[in-house]
Amino acid sequence: MDTLGTIGEKALVNEIVKNTHSRVALGPGDDAAAIKIGDKCIVISSDIMSKKTHTSEGMSYYDIGWFAAAVNYSDVAAMGAAPIGILVSLFMERDLEVSCFRELMRGVRECSEAVGGEILGGDTKEGAGIVISGTALGIVDEKKMLKRGGAKPGDLIAVTGPIGTAAAGFFAVQFNVDAPSVKKTLFTPFPRTKEGCILSDSGYVTACMDITDGLAYSINEISRHSRGVYFQVDWEKIPITEETKDVISKTNSDEIETVLYYGGEYELVFTFDPQGEEYLRRVLGDHFYIIGEAKGNDNIMIKNGKPIELEYRGWEHFKS
Repeated sequence: MDTLGTIGEKALVNEIVKNTHSRVALGPGDDAAAIKIGDKCIVISSDIMSKKTHTSEGMSYYDIGWFAAAVNYSDVAAMGAAPIGILVSLFMERDLEVSCFRELMRGVRECSEAVGGEILGGDTKEGAGIVISGTALGIVDEKKMLKRGGAKPGDLIAVTGPIGTAAAGFFAVQFNVDAPSVKKTLFTPFPRTKEGCILSDSGYVTACMDITDGLAYSINEISRHSRGVYFQVDWEKIPITEETKDVISKTNSDEIETVLYYGGEYELVFTFDPQGEEYLRRVLGDHFYIIGEAKGNDNIMIKNGKPIELEYRGWEHFKS
């Protein structure tokens, strides 16, 4: 008998998507849904987390609140939408100190303010532990909205920031390694909403999603949604910070697993017309790293001159 543990989160989501017939501008299956209003779309995304299963040792209540907001705004960013705000609903135990609740909501509020959004409302209920459900909203011109599908042969593929930092942060916590930058990325990731808007406004970007479940998984998702398009990624071009490399070394972690499959970055991976390279480099500045191109018949990575399969896997609830 199948259980959630045997099929995993992604099969569960696919089960929902294939049995859903949407009438809105964009239904289930992308980073967010979209409802058309005039020539614009309201982008809507929902994400849920619990203190028990989603937080790492050392995270404060402020960090938990920030993280809960950031993961929702990241999906808005992947669509190229400007944030409007977030609805936040919480399950909490009755003996939770009010000061802890205030710190949690301060994290939600300050993350929202940092990306130009606000707290729109929500709900509170008594329940076991702490569970936070967020629903973020954004707005984008319908014709500029970014999706996972749309990449074309010859496109270049890029990311907005270093990869492997969240995994390194987790390992640093587990093994008590002094690595403040990667721990900060793990605890309080910054959603790339500004960069998402730049990408959608540019007119050069053909596909986009956030790197929630790992770089390899995200690339395979863009490939699947862009039917017939595959990617060749250069390992040497993937941005990896020196602190991340140091943590990988000190904890004897597998560098490929850390960078390609762990996830938790909340950076954006996107494809674009090569004619837009100079423009995107200028407007994105330090948040622009070309890592490969759309070519070939398989999704592969070149490392030390040898091709390695980019496996269609990553972080997955119920299984991981």
